[in-house]
Amino acid sequence: MRENMLDSRSSHQLCTTAMLVVNPNAGSYAPNAHHIATTCDFLQQHGWQATIQFTQCAGDAARFTREAIAQQIDIVIAVGGDGTIHEIIQELAGSQTALGVLPCGTVNVWVREAGIPLDLQKARELLVQGQRRQIDLGKINDHYFLLMVGIGLDGEITQKVERKGLKRLGIVGYMLAAIWFGLHYSAFRTKLRFRKHTIKMNALQIVIGNTQLYAGALKYTWRARCDDGLLDVCVVRKQSRLGRIFIAIDFMLGRKQRQQWVHYEVEDSIQLLTRTPIAIQVDGEPMGYTAGNGAPTIICVVPHALHVIVPHNLPKELFSQA
Repeated sequence: MRENMLDSRSSHQLCTTAMLVVNPNAGSYAPNAHHIATTCDFLQQHGWQATIQFTQCAGDAARFTREAIAQQIDIVIAVGGDGTIHEIIQELAGSQTALGVLPCGTVNVWVREAGIPLDLQKARELLVQGQRRQIDLGKINDHYFLLMVGIGLDGEITQKVERKGLKRLGIVGYMLAAIWFGLHYSAFRTKLRFRKHTIKMNALQIVIGNTQLYAGALKYTWRARCDDGLLDVCVVRKQSRLGRIFIAIDFMLGRKQRQQWVHYEVEDSIQLLTRTPIAIQVDGEPMGYTAGNGAPTIICVVPHALHVIVPHNLPKELFSQA
């Protein structure tokens, strides 16, 4: 394990170096503050050099990560949820510094997918005992994503949850918004250009995934692998209100029948065009709108762009070389 952790450092260094980037506003930070406070001591007991930084405003996590990379720190440990991870990977992409996670978010999608324990004590043990792997990142225009991009219904839900303050309700807020907009959202006309062909259709939602799990419960891109150099594209076709209820049931239960509601592709590069601006979410965070007027939104994969600390017993459905 020590060899895995040291592969990005010069031979004269004697221990793993780490920076904990802590989001004190994360969903489950308060009840776990004591465990987080003692994590540096825990790591130091295992021969690590560890420091801790607390974010106070947007952009702090990215700034701390840039500093860690400049200092050639081995691992940046995201202490927060998927939003904290999302900000950190913008800087880690393409670097030799790895991403570790102590989960304190509301849903913790990456943690659930990668098999990282939700229990903080077990998660910090994994930091010491786990393995270092390289995975792909997606990129939308100039912005990286670890999990997925959503265009349409889920993009609109994410935008509204942020704007109307429903985020403070956590999962309940998203569920309320999903029920309302799921029944009332209008489909949009889209064109998707791939390397060898183009498709056109009326869509409710487009999910482009580097991984499988969506919102901690559903799998739109159920064939995706995070290290295969490809992205999975799931286009949910226009449906009546009754049809939308059937779609939701099939996806929640993971039924094979869900395939009848969607168009599915596996590609490394996508140009997405819409007639009007359509809402976008990236890793569960709102990210504006498509350009509309037929101007393309470019989405592609960046192979092996991120080093991560994960269990030795990897989920075979997510890693192509588990």
